[in-house]
Amino acid sequence: MELTRGLKHANRYRKIAATLARHGFGYILQEVGLFHILSLPKRLASDPNEFNMHSIGERIRLVLEELGPTFIKLGQLISTRKDIFPPSVIEELEKLQDKVPPFAFEDAKQIIENDLGHPLTEIYDSFDETPIAAASIGQVHRAVLYDGEEVAVKVSRPHIKEVIEKDIDILRDMAKLFTQRFQWARYYRLQDIAEEYIDAIRDEVDYYVEARNTEKMRANMADFPDLEIPAVFEEFSSRRVLTMTFLEGTKLSELTYSNKKFNKKALARSLTDAFLHQILIDGFFHSDPHPGNIIFTDYEKASFIDFGQIGRLNKEMRKHFINYVIAMTRKKPDQVAAAIYEMADIPDTIDHDQFAEDVHYLLSKYYDRPFHEIRFGEAINDIFATSHRYEIQIYKEYTMLAKAFITFEGIVERLDPDISIVEIAEPYGKKLAKEQFNPKNNVKDWIKEGQRQKEYLFDIPREVRDALAKLNNSHIGIEMKVPKINIFLNKLDRISNRLSFSIILLAFSIIMVGMIIGSTFGDSSSPLVTLPVIEISSIVSFLMFLWLLYAIFKSGRF
Repeated sequence: MELTRGLKHANRYRKIAATLARHGFGYILQEVGLFHILSLPKRLASDPNEFNMHSIGERIRLVLEELGPTFIKLGQLISTRKDIFPPSVIEELEKLQDKVPPFAFEDAKQIIENDLGHPLTEIYDSFDETPIAAASIGQVHRAVLYDGEEVAVKVSRPHIKEVIEKDIDILRDMAKLFTQRFQWARYYRLQDIAEEYIDAIRDEVDYYVEARNTEKMRANMADFPDLEIPAVFEEFSSRRVLTMTFLEGTKLSELTYSNKKFNKKALARSLTDAFLHQILIDGFFHSDPHPGNIIFTDYEKASFIDFGQIGRLNKEMRKHFINYVIAMTRKKPDQVAAAIYEMADIPDTIDHDQFAEDVHYLLSKYYDRPFHEIRFGEAINDIFATSHRYEIQIYKEYTMLAKAFITFEGIVERLDPDISIVEIAEPYGKKLAKEQFNPKNNVKDWIKEGQRQKEYLFDIPREVRDALAKLNNSHIGIEMKVPKINIFLNKLDRISNRLSFSIILLAFSIIMVGMIIGSTFGDSSSPLVTLPVIEISSIVSFLMFLWLLYAIFKSGRF
């Protein structure tokens, strides 16, 4: 484990380790050696059987809640990965709430004035000191510009970036350590989950990223009059401050009790149409469309808000996804499996026939159901979960898409239980399929691929020449990788230290015995008797003994 960064965060490490141990995960820390590294008392290495009154999912949730905002957001991300984690864990993590008290208005004011370079009263005509919403990253205040425009002002929490970066360092180290040590961590791809989370949380904490995402989404959705996207005021925004149009709306949970009348079926249709356009046409979609990020502003109008998390699919990815959807709707398991191979890293040991057979079995439950009864997100996720059992690593862009689909489906079905996303997606699929088979588009792709292959062909002679030169000069090296070598060396270090300790202790005992015998039975005229040899030798030996003990315990490998 690399502790070059970790030593800077020793107190935070101890807090995390103690929290894990308190909820029954101390044995994991002991197994990977963190008890020695952090000098934690062994009593914290609890027996997991002591915590049988709580499920493992519940204990994970309690740990994340206790560790604060960064880890709560990690849990929220994991709760969307139904393709990887067991339902019992997902069910508990879905209960995680990002509920934190607001921070002081004076802190918000100082951040705004420092970042925008003007007193608050010169920027906004009025500014509500009480926030209308608060979360772990920041909070939102209502304000009015001097031109009369009503705006929402998001302000980042003080020092939140430093706190998150510290936790990111620790998460990376622990994910790497657990992956080296535990098979379950490799199975659940813990390092990949950590990196996915790190990318997402860094984007969320940087309001410049959200501002760019919001403006691009606003431009992409310009042809959807029933969908409102807030405008960003760049001159009143920074990395820690985001000023945008204030949209007055009703949340999904309040829709039933609102005095306003809403056409729920029309809202569900317009939202679905816009969402599919984002995915299939633009390749730029809202990847966190939970109920808190969608509001309803009018009879048939809705709005996406909070674009801190965005999914992206390039043209090639959209093509592979469309092939996957077409294969599913045509009930062709072999084509579904082939499409999956284009959307993932495939292990060399995979049994292709068995995988195709499992896909066929999984799809059979959808074969006899009409389109309007099929849950699109569920069908995608089922295939991804099956892929995971074969150690097929679906690219994170697609897993993010599956998560967004499942979340979005739940929202539109609350608006219109009879809606069919598959039926609304069918015209998009047909349009994109025609584009794929359009000779003009195929010629363009062939020309582009030909140019790419031409560059490779021109590079081959140079690469062959370089390889032969290195071989001739004996510069060809062999790289060897030994799994878990760090753990092996760590244990070897402990054994050698314990052996050294035993040898010194034995030597110290022999010296003491020799001195006692010499002073008792030796000649009275001998310098050994007349000089305080015993005292001198004892002091020297004892000091050496203390020095060795200090060196061993300081290394943490005893």
